[in-house]
Amino acid sequence: MFIPVAFGCSQNSVPDNTPVIANVNKGAVTEADFLREVSRIPEWARSQFEAEDGKDKFLDELVKKELIYQHAKKMRLDNNEEYLEKVREFEKLTLVALSLKKEVDDKVRVDEAEVRAFFDENKDKFTVGTQVKASHILARTEEEAKQAHERILKGEKFEAVAKDVSIDKGSAEKGGDLGYFGRGRMVPEFERAALSLKPGEVSPPVKTRFGYHIIKQTDIKMGDPASYEQSREAIQRELVNQKRKKHFDELIDKLKAESQISTNKDVLAGITLPWDKGEAPQEQAEEQAPSQQEQPETK
Repeated sequence: MFIPVAFGCSQNSVPDNTPVIANVNKGAVTEADFLREVSRIPEWARSQFEAEDGKDKFLDELVKKELIYQHAKKMRLDNNEEYLEKVREFEKLTLVALSLKKEVDDKVRVDEAEVRAFFDENKDKFTVGTQVKASHILARTEEEAKQAHERILKGEKFEAVAKDVSIDKGSAEKGGDLGYFGRGRMVPEFERAALSLKPGEVSPPVKTRFGYHIIKQTDIKMGDPASYEQSREAIQRELVNQKRKKHFDELIDKLKAESQISTNKDVLAGITLPWDKGEAPQEQAEEQAPSQQEQPETK
């Protein structure tokens, strides 16, 4: 079975003292390469290493990658404009990530006292086993989602609007119904919005990596009260996210205040979006698998 691995092995990017696992012509696959690629494998896909030859098969994929890399160099594809554009894009993304790490992530600190205080003030909001039933309408753009939301506010049935405009065809056929789900089964933004609603209540547009959702909670089955230990990890994540957002917003406000920014609305208005030209949207890879351990929810 082919194991997808990210491209990045090269003898030039590895310290001289890194143990070599495989020599490939004048290149090498090192222990650092192997561990770096293994660390990118999601938990649900790690069962492949339970087989006796799991490591050997993974190493073979790294060797294949190195061979293709060397072949591309021989073809001088590193001078190809498409390649150079991707290098520039990667450089930009990497510098953005490093900047955010230094200016945002490295400044976030959450101690045990903060977690405990948050739990004590909100312990009635933490449960284990809560199941929520919801329906949604998925739109590609915020404007389309707002239009759908406006139709519902004016009295149209949620189910009818879902069937008419939702791009999630699987649920649209059922009026947007997603059935019951617990924590960890939906992307975080969707989950938080669904749990914050009351039965029958409809949310404004909620942005996720899939698009913009209008969410309607149709039922909720409350679970049992969660202990501090059961809630601790979820609280830690929430406080970290709150502080991360605060530092990020402060950084952006500072940079905007120090910069001169102008926009060309005419050019922006003239841009034709790919899906308006009939191009198929890029598929989003499924990143989540059902969690093996139930986590506490907030009401």
